[in-house]
Parts: sequence; C-alpha cells; structure tokens
Amino acid sequence: MVENTQTEQTEPQQMGLFSTLSAESIHKINENPLEKVKNAFDITCKQAFVQNPEGALKLMEIPDKATLIEKNVELQRTSDLKVDLAFWVAYPKGSQAAGERFLLHIEFQRQAQTNMPQRMAEYKMELALANAERDNKGRILNYPKINSYVVYFWPNEGISDPELCSLNEIEVRYHKILLYEKTLAELKQMALWEYVAFAPILKGIDEQQLKEAVDLLEKYAGSDENKRSRLLLTLAFYFKRKYKRNINEIIEGFDKMISNTAETGYYALTPEEARQERKAGRQEGLQAGIQEGRQEVLAMLSEAERDKIRQRLVSQNAS
Repeated sequence: MVENTQTEQTEPQQMGLFSTLSAESIHKINENPLEKVKNAFDITCKQAFVQNPEGALKLMEIPDKATLIEKNVELQRTSDLKVDLAFWVAYPKGSQAAGERFLLHIEFQRQAQTNMPQRMAEYKMELALANAERDNKGRILNYPKINSYVVYFWPNEGISDPELCSLNEIEVRYHKILLYEKTLAELKQMALWEYVAFAPILKGIDEQQLKEAVDLLEKYAGSDENKRSRLLLTLAFYFKRKYKRNINEIIEGFDKMISNTAETGYYALTPEEARQERKAGRQEGLQAGIQEGRQEVLAMLSEAERDKIRQRLVSQNAS
C-alpha cells in the first residue's frame, strides 16, 4: 500500500449539489479568465498525484505495494529545466521488489509537441545527474533508476508519441498515459477525484455521467470553496472546449463558472486549432519581415531607383 501523504481528504464528502458561489468567488474566477483556467489545469494535474499517490501509481500501472517516500524532487543543481513532478518511490519489506527504489517523473501535456522525445531525454538526464549517488569527493557512484511518463489530456493527442528518444547510439525511453482513454468508472475506482474535473474528455462520457461527475466534485470539494471553484471551472471549460457549447445547456445555471472566459484565444482552442493559429502567426510575421526588409532596401536607393522598383512591382502584381 502507498504511504498516506494526503493533506486534503480524497473521499467525497457530503454537500448540497450546486451550492451557491459567493460574489467574491465568482469575481476571482472571472478575473484574468484564461490565466485562471491555466492555473486550474496545472494545480489539478499535480494535486491528483499529491492527494492520492496510491491512485496515481495505479494510473501509471505501477505494481501494488509501492510507497511514495518523497513528494517532490527538485533538480538539485542550477538548471533551466523544471519538471512537472518527480517522486521517490520505494518497495517495502515483504514485497517482491523489496529495497528497490526509483524516481517517478511525470509531465502533463494538453497537446503533443514534436520535440517531446528530446525534452523527455533532457529531463531524464538532468534528473539522473542531480540525484546520482556520489562519494565524499563528489564522484558519481550510481545513477538512480528513473521511470518517466507523459500524461496527455486532449483526445487523440500523443497517439504518435514514440515513447523513445534515439540519439546516435543513445536511447532514452519513457511511457505515455492517454487520460482521455480512461473512463469515469476507472477514475472512481482509483479515487482520482481531481481528475474527475476532466470528465468531458473521458472515454464514453454521456450526459448522465457528466452530472455524476459534477456531484462527485461537489462532494469531494466539501466546504473548500477554492477547490470547488477550481475543479468546476476546469470541468465547465473543457466541456465548452470539446463541444463548443456552454455546460448550462445540460446542467442549468452552470455557465456562471465560466461566464467571462474567452470564447476564443489560444487556451480556448483545441490543440489542432492552436497549431494552425501559430502557423498563421508565423506566416504573418514572415510577410511583415519581408515588407520591412523591402522598405529598408528602398530607403538606401535614390528616388529614381525607387520609382523603377515600384513600377516593376506594380507591373508584376497587375499580371
């Protein structure tokens, strides 16, 4: 069994469904709405692991009886990298792998990136160097075993992730978890209540299950208004993002959770729409750069030479 490291309760607590938000809470949610959604995503991803490490290890399909012995492992030397989460995990006496310990490293991705294998290799090497066993002169004796995972949230993202970075003769392997392939029943079985906030993207979700997800989140949050606001905001936002509809269409009055959240903008787009927007932005920047370069060249020419170039451009455009 995993060591109990919870600071909040992970079992749902009784609370009335759709209890009223205070005006102050609604104001806080609606202040900088897209940043609020980003923060809600980041916090929820990490809290699911911190609040219920046993369920998190099940999600990673790590065998039972592992014990999380240190919540978060920082890179212990100067580095530009910052991992999302890294835990020390060990197997206790009596287990088949007694005495074995390893670093569990997790990255959370809303969308796939072509350089993900290289990033994971860099993370893994940095973690290995930072947490290596050394003698009293600083010489490396042993490198830690590291199990790295990428958790993908948005449907179809990460499917082509090779789970491998191959650089010449060096191979760095990691694992991927497609959260959107999990069902609500599976999350309930693992008691990963935080991840119920992503119910709209789960496999086979329907209207009845969505209402059940809201009920579970309400009960789990209990009297913690900040947690409740964060979780319900996440659920409402991902519903809008997936279906392009307000969740109040099936749950009356629920849209107040995201009443001022932008309908468009990078964070409200699907990953593919975001990629297209970035591509269009790069193209626009390229065209602007070409135009600026033309202006700089024209400025160095005489008036007569500039007229000749302008006339040639007009002629080319006309044809």
